[in-house]
Amino acid sequence: MILACVLALLAGCGGVFTSKAPVSRAYLLRLAPATAGEANTATPAFAGTLRIPRPTAGPGFETDRILLLREGRELDYYATGHWAAPIPDMIAARVIESLRRDRLFNGIYGEDTPMRSDYFLQIAVREFVADYGAGEGAPVARVVLDCTLAKRLDRSVVASFTAEGSARAAANRMGEVVAAYESALQQALASVSASLAAAAK
Repeated sequence: MILACVLALLAGCGGVFTSKAPVSRAYLLRLAPATAGEANTATPAFAGTLRIPRPTAGPGFETDRILLLREGRELDYYATGHWAAPIPDMIAARVIESLRRDRLFNGIYGEDTPMRSDYFLQIAVREFVADYGAGEGAPVARVVLDCTLAKRLDRSVVASFTAEGSARAAANRMGEVVAAYESALQQALASVSASLAAAAK
């Protein structure tokens, strides 16, 4: 009798614990495909290799949440989506991919590689948000990265610069917001490459 009662209670639990919370989908940020004319076969600007340590995250950015900003100060996140990795890890992966395309160095490695490097690029994520400003229309994705290029042996600074990008979402929907993030990040990465090329000169 007791066993029958327990089974009856367990059978009724399915409806009690059914969640009505929205499903959160994982999103990746991808670079635009390189065209044939963009292939860089020139001699690398730096005679050495580069390591990209894991970026440091500003307040609120050590997360895989897709963040939004209201009225300049209120930080929140979308319930229906998240990044496939924490923001610093995702940015590091895209920086490595972008700089390998540009061939500014003889080799470019991530934090976990055993390869030695001549330079390292330290990145701080200062901003990575969908900014709604004072309104509720489509947000502007904003990316701000503070970067420092230094030599590995003596830690001397070669260049320090800020890379930024921004793009307004085509609509206030998750897919369009992610696309705006991609565009803003692509702009910031182009700025990183341009600043490094200028430092090499």
